[in-house]
Parts: sequence; C-alpha cells; structure tokens
Amino acid sequence: MCRFVIDLKAILDNFSKAKKKLCNGVKICAVVKANAYGFGAEKIAKLLENQTDYFAVARLSEFLKLKKIGIKAPILILSPLLESDMKIAIKSGAEIVITSTETLLCAIKFAKEYQVQAKVHLKVDTGMNRYGFKDVNEFKSALKMIKRCRWIKLIGVCSHFYASDDETVKKQLYVFEKFRKITIKAGFKPIFHIASSAKLGDNSCQCDMVRLGIDLYSSDNHAFETQVLQIKQINCGECVSYGGTFRAEKDMKIAVCGAGYADGVCRKLSGVGKVTVNGKIAKIVGRICMDCFMIDVTNLDVVVGDKVYIFGKMQESCVSVCDIAKMCDTIPYEIYTGISARVKRVYHWGQYAGNFRKISWQKTCKS
Repeated sequence: MCRFVIDLKAILDNFSKAKKKLCNGVKICAVVKANAYGFGAEKIAKLLENQTDYFAVARLSEFLKLKKIGIKAPILILSPLLESDMKIAIKSGAEIVITSTETLLCAIKFAKEYQVQAKVHLKVDTGMNRYGFKDVNEFKSALKMIKRCRWIKLIGVCSHFYASDDETVKKQLYVFEKFRKITIKAGFKPIFHIASSAKLGDNSCQCDMVRLGIDLYSSDNHAFETQVLQIKQINCGECVSYGGTFRAEKDMKIAVCGAGYADGVCRKLSGVGKVTVNGKIAKIVGRICMDCFMIDVTNLDVVVGDKVYIFGKMQESCVSVCDIAKMCDTIPYEIYTGISARVKRVYHWGQYAGNFRKISWQKTCKS
C-alpha cells in the first residue's frame, strides 16, 4: 500500500563526501541506530561494512541484529545499558558506553563473571547534561579502576555537542580537552570522539573519530510513496474525515491515499500538508487517519492506482522531507524514523524516484 524508496547510491555518495572532509588518520563511525534512521540497519550496514571503521547503535537489540548478519567492524552501543542488557553486550563483544562509576562497576562485575575483557568508551558530559561523567574527580577514579582491572579495556572517550554554534562548540571542546589530557596523563591512548554530522567538517572537532549520522541519509532521491485507493466527488457543505474539521466550500473531487499515521504520515499534516501526485501538488484535506489520508484533486487528472509522493523532491513541484519537517515543526530525523516497520523498504541505485509515470508500482528496483 505504501513504500519507502531508498537510493543506496546517494547514501554511499554521502559517506564518501564525509570521508573526504576528514584529516589523515581520523576514523569514521557510521551511525545506524533506530533502524539506520528508518532506512534499514541491516541493508545500510552491509552497504558500508567495507567502507567504515565503526558502526554505532543505541540499543543492545540493534547490536545483536548486526552481529547476526555477520558484521565484523566494531559496533559501539551509544546509550547506557541496564544490568540485564549490559551482561549480554559484554558477553557478545559489543563496545559499550560507561557513563558513571556505577555502570563501570557493573561492567567489571560481568566481565569478570564471563572471563572476558569488556570494551568500553567513557562518556563525558561537556554541557548537554544528558549522559556521562561530569565530575573530574569521579572520572579520574574511573580511570584508576580501569588501570587496576584486567577485565576492562578503555577503547574510547567520547562526548556529544548539544548545539553547533561556534561559541557552544568552543566551550564544549574546552571541557572535552580537559578530560582528554587527564586520560592521556593517566597512561591511556583511547579513541577520542565528540563530533557528529553537524561538525564533521570542522578540523578542530574531528579528534580521532567522527560519528556520521543524519548526513549519511540526507538526499532528495529518497521517497515515501503510496497510491490512490479511491476517487470520489463530494458536495459543497460536506465534511471529510474524523471530527468534520474540513467542510467543502464547493463541489470537490478528493482522492483517498493508502498511508496514514500508523505508516509515518505525521498527523500534524492534517489540513495543512501537501503531497505530489503526477507531478502536481495536492493539499491534504481533513484529519489524517491511521491507514489513509485524503487530498484535494479537484483540478487534477488522477485515477485509482496513481502514485502519491508524501515526500521525495525529484522535481521542482515536489515536496521534500525538509518541507514535511517544517510543516510538522520538527526535524527530518523524526520524519525518517517515524516511517513504521509495516512500510516496505525498496532499495535502488540512482535516480529511480524521479520518474512518476513510467515506472509501475510493481517494478522491482535494483537492490
């Protein structure tokens, strides 16, 4: 009924462009958390497994999926883990983030129990006030513990920018540098990493590794598409969809489209959103339903089965994911990750999505 059409070439091109921005010796970590921002973690990981130095995920379950398909590159779990998950992560060889003395003690306990060396990255809170060590003395104590314990291997020290303006970045780098010096003075030489997509091209932020997130996936060649299920005439004064929030001011022709908020069509688009059908813009009318939404096609040549692009800016008249995000007062991350699991992911190579009429719904794309 609806599909997320993904251009693998665009993703690989984005990765290559990002890599060219790095100084010599700087590693790159491809972030594939949240099902690779909705693009399909297994597919993207396989695409990049011979290109990237690292992968990063946010959950144990995401790590296990990548291990199951045979990914050999190091995989870092970015979020703190509760005891039950940490136990499995350490036993399975994941690199984990340690955010406090308590989580470090936990890691030591499980590593000793399984007689394996836990691979850890110490997370430093440089101003975001989310995860990580903030107190210098606690951080020093953690380093001493690691030095004394053969069951822990310090792989990295990391942090995260909470804003990309120069002043904020400068302040956070100052704090991070303080923790970096403490780490080196203690006799460690881990991977230091703080930059994500926003500051990837800034040499002063690159440290030893950068984490490539949303910039890996950004492209107008990806498309979220559905089909017209029914065309119907409505009379002046009649309502459309739940709550009767839309009432026709004239006789109209509307099309019912086969995607709804359960698929990832943001409900905030109700009555304000726009889509593209046959290269023309059509406005969403009435509230978006769980499985469908309606559009005004009064002056358009539209038939049942025609493709409807929720986003995918292949022509000037089309709506991009950034346009959708703006209409919903959010960011593209949320739009991409909001495309649900029941939406089929279709992979192609190149400019497939630019052709509205000539490519049929049934056509199998190159994967």
